[in-house]
Amino acid sequence: MANRKASIWLYKKIDGRWRYVKPAIGRNGKIKPDPDAAYYVRYREGGKMVWRKCSSAADATVACERQEAYLTAVVHGLTLSQTERGEKTPLMVSNLLLPYLEDYRLSHREESYNLMKHTLYEFFGYRDEKGRRVHGFVSANLIEHVRRYDLLRFKQHLIDKGRSERTAANKCLRINQFIRSVLKLDPGKGLITVKDMKFTEPEVSVYNDDELEAFFKQCDAYRFAIFKTYLLAGLRKAELENLTWDDVDFTEGIIRVTPKKDWQPKTWEARDIEVPDKLLAILKELPRRGKLVFANSKGRKYTHSWDDCVAIAKKAKVRDSHPHKFRATFATRTLQHGVDLKTVQALLGHHDIESTMRYLARAESKKVREKVNAVWA
Repeated sequence: MANRKASIWLYKKIDGRWRYVKPAIGRNGKIKPDPDAAYYVRYREGGKMVWRKCSSAADATVACERQEAYLTAVVHGLTLSQTERGEKTPLMVSNLLLPYLEDYRLSHREESYNLMKHTLYEFFGYRDEKGRRVHGFVSANLIEHVRRYDLLRFKQHLIDKGRSERTAANKCLRINQFIRSVLKLDPGKGLITVKDMKFTEPEVSVYNDDELEAFFKQCDAYRFAIFKTYLLAGLRKAELENLTWDDVDFTEGIIRVTPKKDWQPKTWEARDIEVPDKLLAILKELPRRGKLVFANSKGRKYTHSWDDCVAIAKKAKVRDSHPHKFRATFATRTLQHGVDLKTVQALLGHHDIESTMRYLARAESKKVREKVNAVWA
């Protein structure tokens, strides 16, 4: 007898092991939501068992009902299965997006996964926790219906909304990465290329001495230490948030960026940063609230440096202020004081030298200005 059944399963961790289990059903006959589990619909397609990931309990319920209706129609001859028609299974975004994101989550850093997820949801749309459809930039559900001009229009749409050219280009390249993956295309292929997404790199923005003085005057002791660490060690935001006391070597004068159980450095490589004595003195005065150097009052990870930076800068009347600008200032001043490019690359944790060279023009501008003034003195 042909199999016309589809069923809903949860994939969750039980006693330290990941397992598929049946969902709990409430008195109303509906599945009880489980925030710690992933939802799957299971059905048989010919001799193959198919597991289709769903975004929520509501989404799984709808998908299961539709699949059973389709399987019943095939059994009664109301429609032919795609195999019987000799057709390839259409590549549908609704079927491919969540499995792709799950694979991406397991193979990339959390920050990279969140960027990919947000970008794909923004472009294709998604279903919320209640199963309601949230529309994206395009309405196409078939991959083959997504065209090159859709990505070019999306890029312009983002720029018109105030996003930078860099952000718009990166989003389009992520979407192209997804399409290339599901179509099994070689690297460099797809609807767009890196050349299509070229943009003019804005000049690196850094703090001057007056801005730094004004900013730090508005800091309490705790935030003074936070933003001095940004400035004097050149850390990324996630690196500062995951910094532990074991990473600070007061004897050797080194801060180490090391992988943690739930976090990996951006380049997947640990590195040592030689820091000045003044930063070590500041860190020694900090109260210890656990393993993390910068923990909140409950000993948990401090994640509000961006908001705090904006609020402090507003009081100090410093414009265009954010944590990454301290890192840019660190890079520029290090180069200005004669540290070679390769060393600065290592201190910043850049994968390629081109990323570090962005700061070189800014570092050289002061010397060029001095020479120009000398010419016309």
